[in-house]
Amino acid sequence: MTTSATSLHRSKLRSFGLASALALACAMVVSAPGCLDQQGSNPSTECTAGQTDATTPDDCVRKECQGGKFVTVANDTEVPDDANPCTQDTCSDGVPQHTAVNGTMCQLGEGMGQCVSGQCEIPCNDSAECDDKNRCTTDACVGKVCMFTPDPQANPDDMNPCTTDACADGKESHVPAPGATCGTNGTCNDMGVCIGCASDTDCPVDDHCSDWACTDKQCISTPLHEGMPLPPSEQSLGDCKSKVCQSGQIVTIADAADPFNDGNSCTADQCNDMAPVNPPLPALSSCATPNNPTGMGKCDSTGVCLGCSQTLDCRGGPPWHTCDTTVNICFSCSDNAQNGTETDVDCGGECIERCELGQKCLVTSDCQGECDNNVCVDCFDNVKNGTEGDVDCGGICPQKCSTDDSCNVPTDCFHGVCSGGKCAAPSCSDSVQNGNETDVDCGGSCPDCPAGKKCIGGNDCINDCISGICN
Repeated sequence: MTTSATSLHRSKLRSFGLASALALACAMVVSAPGCLDQQGSNPSTECTAGQTDATTPDDCVRKECQGGKFVTVANDTEVPDDANPCTQDTCSDGVPQHTAVNGTMCQLGEGMGQCVSGQCEIPCNDSAECDDKNRCTTDACVGKVCMFTPDPQANPDDMNPCTTDACADGKESHVPAPGATCGTNGTCNDMGVCIGCASDTDCPVDDHCSDWACTDKQCISTPLHEGMPLPPSEQSLGDCKSKVCQSGQIVTIADAADPFNDGNSCTADQCNDMAPVNPPLPALSSCATPNNPTGMGKCDSTGVCLGCSQTLDCRGGPPWHTCDTTVNICFSCSDNAQNGTETDVDCGGECIERCELGQKCLVTSDCQGECDNNVCVDCFDNVKNGTEGDVDCGGICPQKCSTDDSCNVPTDCFHGVCSGGKCAAPSCSDSVQNGNETDVDCGGSCPDCPAGKKCIGGNDCINDCISGICN
């Protein structure tokens, strides 16, 4: 409490007289609901109908004055925070509920992890990476995962001489110690406040929501910043909760504006009451990814950003790209590595570049020449391969095979006749126009052509040759 505020309180006490001063002190002391005299009476023995005890912790119940005494009643609005980002804290008819959350990202201290069976699993390499900022746990890195073990022997001192400080289930506990001595000849009441204080140091330590001062031998709290959130340094980022001041107390409330950012552009960052959730966005939503040369991909229905599902998605050419649909990643056709749909390094598949002699292939379209037994061949390798009829002739080769060369089909041969697997010499009865024939098996050195057949001169026709056609 500031000097001016203290002076004001004391001035008011003197002006009102002793009786009024005591009433004012009772109104300002945290234990006011049961304040009977300057020494502090047990607030549970006498109260005014309708009063509630504002000092009770968030535990799904509250103390309410009934018949002149405080009794415990259910209050599902006082939700207790178990300090676990992987549970959803609620109340059910006065009973605390801490439901496990699975699969969402979580944060303890500065460590980031994922919720598994209601526990935040944070990857680590050594124990120094496992500080959860909790005085009631022992932090260690075990098997590359942070382990936070409750330490019942820890002492989370809150600097209040009227509370018993302990750790319970890994959470701090500060229970009032009525009757304990405090300050100079002071005594603690059952609200954890020093009665009979000698100075401000006998009172609880100031915090963001309350200013404590020793006034006329009583510890008096002045509420501060009503309804205001605590500074960011005292908040936990991304836990869907906010610590605010209410009646001089620090309370935790739901904060939908504080969702956990899991860094995934295919999930929504949301809050389900006080629990962070990251549901997947609809399929085909745009997302940022390094697996597409454009820098953008499409989400699937499970929250995964796919770089591509077909090569058309890889709009990054030139240089050209190809999509490997087994991993949904765009690969460059000029990265000096075989990837994507390429059949060899930067060639074949959906790349523009065709593979050269000796490179791998699946089909002929992968090659500059042909694909033979998954190897690219051509018409100049001095080997009979691919669709060639003989060595470097026939098939797709521009060179036709000569008489007596091997052949597969007539088109392999220079004279267009493949008989018994060999290219045959032209004859006047092979049903093919070849040799010096002017039409099929007639003209030239073969018998004269009948009317309607092609000719060069009169000797090619039975009758006359007019304008290249026999009459």
